[in-house]
Order: sequence, then C-alpha cells, then structure tokens
Amino acid sequence: MSQLFRRLNWLLPVRHHGRLIRGGCAIERRWAALLTSFSDADRRRPEHNSKPKSDQARGGRHDPQDDRRRSGSRRCSRDPGTHALRRHRAGRRHPVGPRRHHHLRRHAVGPGHHTPRAPERRHPVGRRHPLGLITPPPSGNHPMEARTMRFHLLGSLEVLDDDMPVPLGGVKQRAALGFLLLHANRVVATSKLLQALWSRDVPPTARKMLQNAVSGLRGVLTPHGSGSEGSALLLTHAPGYLLRVDQNSLDLSRFQQLTEQGRGELSSGDWPAAAKVLRKALSLWRGPVLADLAETGINWPELTAIKDWRLATQEDCFEAELACGRHYEIIGELESLIEVEPYRERLNGQLMLALYRCGRQVDALSVYRRTRAALVEELGLEPGRELQEMERAILDHAPVLDLPPSVQRRHLLAVGQSSPVVITPPPAVESPAPAVAMDVTTVERKLVSVVMVSAQLGLAAGDGDPEDVDEVHQEVDSVVSAEVARLGGVVGGNVGSVFLALFGVPRTSEDDADRAVRAALAIRDRLSSVADVQIGVATGESLVRLPASGAPSATGVLLDQCRQLMALSPLGAVRACSATRDAAGSVTWATDPAPTSGWQAVSCVSPRGATRRSQAAVPFVERERELSVLQGLLDEVRTRRRPHFVTVLGEAGVGKTRLVNELTSSCSTALRGTATAFGDDHGYGLLSDVVRGFASPETLRAAVSSLVGVGELADHLTSSLTGLVEPSPDLSADFPSWRRFLEEIADSDPLVVFLEDLHWANDVVLDFVEELSEHAGSVPLLVIATARPELLQRRPSWFGGKRNATTISLEPLSHNGTRSLLNSLLETRELSADLWQALVSCVGGNPLFATEYARMVADPRMPCLHNEASLPVPPSVRGVLTAQLDSLPFEVKAVLQDAAVVGDLVSPGAVAATGQRDPGDVAKALELLEQRDFLRRQGRNSETGEIEYGFRHLLVRDVVAEQLPRALRARKHERALAWFEEPALDLIDRRAG
Repeated sequence: MSQLFRRLNWLLPVRHHGRLIRGGCAIERRWAALLTSFSDADRRRPEHNSKPKSDQARGGRHDPQDDRRRSGSRRCSRDPGTHALRRHRAGRRHPVGPRRHHHLRRHAVGPGHHTPRAPERRHPVGRRHPLGLITPPPSGNHPMEARTMRFHLLGSLEVLDDDMPVPLGGVKQRAALGFLLLHANRVVATSKLLQALWSRDVPPTARKMLQNAVSGLRGVLTPHGSGSEGSALLLTHAPGYLLRVDQNSLDLSRFQQLTEQGRGELSSGDWPAAAKVLRKALSLWRGPVLADLAETGINWPELTAIKDWRLATQEDCFEAELACGRHYEIIGELESLIEVEPYRERLNGQLMLALYRCGRQVDALSVYRRTRAALVEELGLEPGRELQEMERAILDHAPVLDLPPSVQRRHLLAVGQSSPVVITPPPAVESPAPAVAMDVTTVERKLVSVVMVSAQLGLAAGDGDPEDVDEVHQEVDSVVSAEVARLGGVVGGNVGSVFLALFGVPRTSEDDADRAVRAALAIRDRLSSVADVQIGVATGESLVRLPASGAPSATGVLLDQCRQLMALSPLGAVRACSATRDAAGSVTWATDPAPTSGWQAVSCVSPRGATRRSQAAVPFVERERELSVLQGLLDEVRTRRRPHFVTVLGEAGVGKTRLVNELTSSCSTALRGTATAFGDDHGYGLLSDVVRGFASPETLRAAVSSLVGVGELADHLTSSLTGLVEPSPDLSADFPSWRRFLEEIADSDPLVVFLEDLHWANDVVLDFVEELSEHAGSVPLLVIATARPELLQRRPSWFGGKRNATTISLEPLSHNGTRSLLNSLLETRELSADLWQALVSCVGGNPLFATEYARMVADPRMPCLHNEASLPVPPSVRGVLTAQLDSLPFEVKAVLQDAAVVGDLVSPGAVAATGQRDPGDVAKALELLEQRDFLRRQGRNSETGEIEYGFRHLLVRDVVAEQLPRALRARKHERALAWFEEPALDLIDRRAG
C-alpha cells in the first residue's frame, strides 16, 4: 500500500493554498500540508453550509478567477490561517468554501442560543480524498505518527530525517545551521551569526544573505505533521534567532550526557562501568567536530572547546581502562593521541604507566624525557608534580605502580569529581563515621582567643527596674552575638551581664586574635550609647569540648586571665594580654602597657588588605625559574597585546606574594587587590582595592573621565565602580563595566593586575575573573592571582585547558635553599650544628616558617636549646598548621591524630588498631591525606605488604599529636605498641592496604 501511495502522490498534481505542487516532494511533507489544510477548513465549515465554489468543492476543477484572488493574497502572508482571515475580512471567498459569518448568526439568535457546531468531517479508510488522493490506513509506523529528526555535529554536519539524509544548501546555510546547533535552545544574536559566517570582510548584503539562509533552513526543519518528534523549530527571537531542538536528537548533547555519567562512575570507583560509558560517548564521534565546515576555514572558539572536552573524556576513559588492567590495549591509542597533543601531561603520565605495566620501563622514561624537553624548550616550564612523581616511582620500581588486586582502588593518577583534569578526593573517603565513639575529636587542646564582655546594665536602666534591665540585656546580647558571628567566633553563653565569646572554635583561623580584638572594639563602639562595658581579650591554650549539639566550651587558666583583664579594664575600654597584642597585627595599641597588666586596644585599621601579615625583608631564594616564567609571559603580553592569566598556587607562607612582588616592582602600571578572610567588604575587597589603587573615591570620576573621556560611558563606569569602593551585600555584579575598566587602562599602558589570596574571595569575584579570561579584548593585560590549594576545592576546573592561562605551583625550598635563607635571616647569630639541623628540619622549606623561627631564635629572651625536640613552635606557625588541620573532614582528622601517635612511618593496619577503626576506612582516609599533602607515600612494608606513609612535615606530626589530651594520647599509644608487638603472621592476615 505504501508504494501505491508514493506513486499516486508522485504523479498527481496538487493545488495547495493557490500553488500547483508537482510530484517529487517527500510524501510526508505532502500529507502533512494537505491534511493540515483540510482539517482547518473542516473546522471552519458549519453544518448548514452553502454550496461550495472553491476548487476543492468542485472536485478538483480549476477556476482561473480563484487563482488571481489567491495570487493577490499570497503577498500578504504565507500562513494559511492569516491568509484565510484576511480573505474573510475582505469579503472574498475562502479557498475551501464561501465566506462564513458564524459570529453574526450566533448573536442574532440571542443569548442562550447558538448554532450547533458541525461534526468534524472524516474520510473513511481506503476512500478517495476530495482531491483524488487515497486516504492511507492508520499505522503506528507511519511517518506522520512518529518521526524523528537527528542532528550530527561530531564529524561532518548531517541532518537525518528518519535515518534519511536531508539535503542542505550551500556553505553559508550549513554554517548558519552548525553555529545555531552549537548554541541550541539559546538565542544567538544576528551580529554574532554574521561574525561567525564572515570573520572578516563582511559584504554589504550579508544580512540579506543570512535571512535567505535562515529561510531555507526553515523549509528544511519544518515539522512534518502533527506527530513529528525530534523536529527543530527555528524562530526569530530578538536580537537574533533561536533554534529549538530536542536535546536527545543532538549527538553533542548525548556525548555530554554520557561523559558526565561516565565521570560519575569514575568518581565512585566503578571502573568497568566508567570505561563502558565513556567508550560509548567517544563512539559518537565520526571525525573532528563540524569537519566539513572546518575545511572551509571556519575556526570558531566553540570548536576548540568541544575538542578539549573530547580530549578530557579520552583521558578519563584511559584512566578507567588502566584501572581495569587494559594497558596493552590502549598503548597504541595513547601514542597516536600524544603525537597530536604532546603537552597534555595527564596523557603522557598515562602512557608512562601503561608502558611500565607492560614491562617497558625504558620506553616509559623516554616518554618523560621527551615531554620534559618539549615543555622546557617550547614553554619554559618544568613538568608538573604528578608527572615528576611518576618518573621517580618508575625509577624506584614503586609497588604503587603495580595493578592493584581490585579495580576499586585509586591510582597515582587520581581522577577529579567534577573536572577531568583536576585531582580531587573521592566522595567515598568522607564516609560516615564508624560505630566506635569518636572521643578523640570531642576534646582537644587548642590555641584560642577568649573575649569577655561585662555590661553595667543597672546604670543604663535608670532606676534598675527588672523590665528595663532585661530590655537593655536583650539589646546587649543581640549586639554581642551579631559582632562575634560576623567575625567567625561563637558565643559560649553568659552569666548575668557577663558574656563569653570564643575564637578558634571549632575551626582555627590564622588570625583568631585579630578577629577577637576587632569584635571587642566593634562591641564597645556599638554599645557606647546603650551601656558602659568592660572588655577583656586573652589568647592561649585551652581544653576545648565540642559536643555533637550545643555550644562548645573551653576550660583552663586562660579564662581566669581573661576575667582579670576584663575586671581591670576601665569603663568603655578593651584590654588584652601580651600574646594577643603580639598576634593582632592590624590593631593600634596604647604606647605603654597598663599600670596593672595588659595592653589597651585603641582602634583597628581597615580590613581591606591591611590585615595581611607584614612582609619581612626576606631574600629571594630558589624562585628564579618561576620569576623568569612570569617575566616571559609579561613580555609576550606586551609584544602580542593579548591578555594572559596566571594562577600561583601554594601553601600558606611558601612565598607566593614574594614572587609576585619581585615582578611588579619593575612594572610601570600595576594594580593590587587583596582578599581577606573577614571584614566589611563582603568578599569584594579584592576588587575594591583595585579600584582604590586606580583612584581615590574623591577623584574617581575625574580619573575615569580622563581615561575614557567625558560622556555616557564615563558616567556608567563611574557609577559601577563606585559600588565597588564601598561594597554592600546586595552589590549588583556589572561584569561588562568592570572588564571595560581594566581594558581601558591596559589599552593605554601594559597593565599587571595582582589578585592576592583569591581563595578568600566570594563566588561573584571568582566568576568575574573567569569571565574576564574568556571575554577580555586584545589588550596587554596580565592578571596574576595567588591562592592556596583550597581554591581548587571550590573551583576544581579553575582555568583548566584554557589557552591564555598558566598555573604555577610553588614547592617548598630545598634543604640548601632553606639553610641559605636562614643564614641571611640570622647573620649576626652563631648557632651550633645541632641547632642548625633542628631549625632546617622544623622550617621544612617554608619561608614564613623560616622567618618566624629566625625571629624566635634571635629573641634574647628565648633560650635556644640545642636539640630539635625542645624547639617550641612559634604561635603564628602553629596557627597556620592548625588552620590546615581543621579544614579536614571530622573523621579524616581523627585518623591523622591516630597516625601522629603511631610514629614517623604509619600503615593502615597500625592506625586502625590505634584508633579502633575499620582498616578499610582508614586506608581510604590515608589516601585522602596523601592527596591533601599531609602525608607522603613511602612504599610497601616488606612483611605485611601494606602501603606505608610518612608525614610531609615534622611540625604537622607534632602539632597534631599535641591536640590530643594526655590521657587519651597514652591510651592510643598503648594500643599502637600492642599492634607492633603482635606476630608478623597475624599482621599479614589483618593488612588493610
């Protein structure tokens, strides 16, 4: 029957809306158009219809007069509904029948009456249609009832209609369709389309040519019948066009969905499932994305982004297949891919691992040497830490490179959770705590700052009426709670009119003393008109209890010291101990100490960048290579007038700011912004500093006018930048204006923007920096951001895979570099060999630690003992390390405390026995601690076969162990000794790694 339908439709001419349509159209389009026309006509035809006089009513006879009427109206509209409505209003005959006046007759009958609607006319199956066509029988497989249109971008551009290729027009029409599909279901501006189709030398008739291409595409993409599925709809939507496409009909969307699914399996450790899904995603590719258009010279940024996405997916797939033991199968594919992408370090590391597992150690090392030579010669960069560790592991024949017995184990090349190129811990590590009681983390010895506030409520309440006193009490309580919470502290309760606040609980910050004094001064100022207050602040060690619910508490002599300072403080004053004064660097103190005891705080400087630790005159040691990289990038920015973005990553005190200061000291135009962990800038302080570095608030308008001229642009920029000078929580993010501000400065003179401690900035600022890298114009702009590794926990894909971005990781100084730095800091002090060795060991290559230890040793009040164990830890160093420890998850930190009790070299079995935990959970926690750089893998135990770890820094071990109360530490130590005394055979049976 279907063949008979096609023959009849091919041979019979059909008149549709005044046009004679010959055979040759697809049968689906003819059926859809004809049935749509007749269903509309039937719905408009009433029951008492007069004699029809159209061509259709005459049984197909042709009336030339009707042709003239239709040809005249065709210029008005191509839409059948509009066509019929205009003829109806003009009093002419409709092509499917005479003019109707249903609405006039219905109103003439009167209210409550109406003319019955004529039943819809249906053509019986197998009967002849009024135009001489045979009505096809209903079938679920007929194209009119279920049709699909699919679009292929991963290769040459293809449009399939029920698996049949749809012919497309010329290059411009194909390019327009390809660009719209890349931005499917999003409005694409006409100007952007024109720029995509004509990158240069846009002809005067370009807009008309685009309209013609869009008109042709609409003819191709028009839905074929009311039952079509997967069809696209090309709409005109200001300021351009909108192509609506079912995501399931686009191979690019399908590829992205499968990739995300595969990465989910990857992060959960299901390697076989991940490999299967990722291979399925890669099988959708038939060649380079839009290969036919790329051959014509089209090079859109979207094509590069999709290409990078494919590469990242291939890397994830190789990672899963390596875990499944398929190293033999993927070597050829890896080698071919590296020939095209020689700088992809993850690909090279995977090839090295695959070759090593195949017994080709020499070839694996050759890959590393070749990669390093390419990076150094072409880019002036050394390979990353992961690739260097891979080379060392191959040289040492480290057991970690061997295929693990279970595919659930993670390898040296870890896989990120949400980005294919960033190493992040698996969610399974942060598993719920075991059933064993976690007493190790409920009680800790911590360095805290305590604030006590005493309010004279009776004097403020007049005659002392209880209700008046309670009203003042509630107001004081509200002010104390608000200021303490704003600066990151917790209120520990109150006794009458005395309030207690703790800073450093439950999480330690490096500037807890600073926060405590700031909170005290803010409380004093806000309560000056409410009640007379006395405030004391003390900093020291305390025993802190962290209950599962409720407020934490602290005990120790520190609270008595704080109470004494509060009692001795004059009304309306803040008095602090010497330890607090030494730690709070941004506070202005009275010149002389108080006659009784303590120091009186006067005021505090602005938190915007001023709370930074003062930079000592530290020599520039072992950072020449990183400095040359920055200088080379700056020269390239100046020469090519192209923006570039650099992220300098490193732990606290490793020398990030010192490195950038060395570069900016020689720059003519440089702006600096510093993010702070607290303050009134609501996370915008970094951008506020940049604006203030350009001009003061009073001269901002004049400076902007001199930059861009007087006019509407200057007014708009000034208004937007003024909001950054004094930011508020509801600040409107105006990315285009902020970006234009920096572009205008850089256009006149090469500009270096230094963004310090970006990990403390809010999400809006991070979004702006990423947006700036994507949309900045061709101006000589170099943006250098320094951050700690915590930034990658917030933004795992930070600047990953972008051409105009570079990431530099600062490692600790070497042993010789540390000794050289200490030599320069202790020029006039002669030290014994034992003390030198103890200092170098404690510093651990951190320039900040070297500065603090040098200051401590140089202090004549500090007796320097000639052994490492007796060297105390400076408070600032302890604050940095404790803050890093408190950033760990609850259970993982408890495992690290158990490891500190075990000793310098730890294994999962020993740590599990010490803390009475599950060995499997402990093994996962140790892997996470290795990834977070608290531990370093040392190999496998020769007797038990377990993986052994060592502490990255001896100070980390000491600080962690000192957090445990003495009695609890003794019990854990006994359990650790009992584990080591067990026979080796029992240990082998209980091994966990």
